[in-house]
Amino acid sequence: MAHILITGGSGSIGRSLIPKLRGKGYSVSVIGRSVHKNLDVPSYTWDLQKGTLDERALKDVTHIVHLAGAGIADKPWSPARKQEIIESRVKPLQLLSETLKKRNQRIEAIISSSAVGYYGGITSEKVFTEVDAPANDFLGSTCRLWEDAVQSFKPVADREVRVRTGIVLMKSDGALPKLALPVRFGVGAAIGSGKQLMPWIHIDDMTSVYLHAIENRHMHGAYNAVSPESATQTQFIQKIGKSLKRPVFLPSVPRFLVSSVMGEMSKVITEGSRVSSQKIVDSGFEFKHIHLQEALNDLLQ
Repeated sequence: MAHILITGGSGSIGRSLIPKLRGKGYSVSVIGRSVHKNLDVPSYTWDLQKGTLDERALKDVTHIVHLAGAGIADKPWSPARKQEIIESRVKPLQLLSETLKKRNQRIEAIISSSAVGYYGGITSEKVFTEVDAPANDFLGSTCRLWEDAVQSFKPVADREVRVRTGIVLMKSDGALPKLALPVRFGVGAAIGSGKQLMPWIHIDDMTSVYLHAIENRHMHGAYNAVSPESATQTQFIQKIGKSLKRPVFLPSVPRFLVSSVMGEMSKVITEGSRVSSQKIVDSGFEFKHIHLQEALNDLLQ
């Protein structure tokens, strides 16, 4: 039976993934900056600055799921914050792969999160697929460095999977509660043009993608983890209003106001393009939540 080590296991995706994996009978442990006793699984630590980790974390490990990373929109993008965002994603991969090499230990798979930000902070008519090149902006460069670090596992892993994640919809964490709050008070509005696409995925499907990547030995390389149904931000806000039975009257918030407050980071919410999920569907994955309205009803009602 597989033994799965999760980085970033205390995050919102990790907390949802752990019980799903344990329910399938897998052994699960976590590793991060501190011990997390509340996760009810073995917990180990690393020190990324010193380049050390508790090697007991790697005993009998067959798969590593890499979810660790500083929140992309939690703080303004100062030069120091940008460096932290990159290093929090790249350094764990480098440390883990180097430690496996030193131990002469091989694993079945490294499955790493990435993001649809790989394609950049732009709004266009293009439908992005996994063969498209990374963008040259901060989002694209971060994802490229993130995914490049996964390649360090080639000598020690039978396969590598990179999960390019869209906006993960959850009841009480992530973007959805923030988007829904003003709608609840009758002041919901799109930001910028409202025409930007919001590639999304329900948390249940998100965790199922990781389970699918663990169990499907034919999966290699990058996969977009987004629902087949796309929605503009205006449509997104309107559907939230419908789920909450609240009207949405206000015009969009002008982009320049958002940019003046958030700076370069405003791209996270003012830009977005369509992203294809066809490759992961072709791998045999079946989405449980395809339609946005149904997904929002499930989480908001």
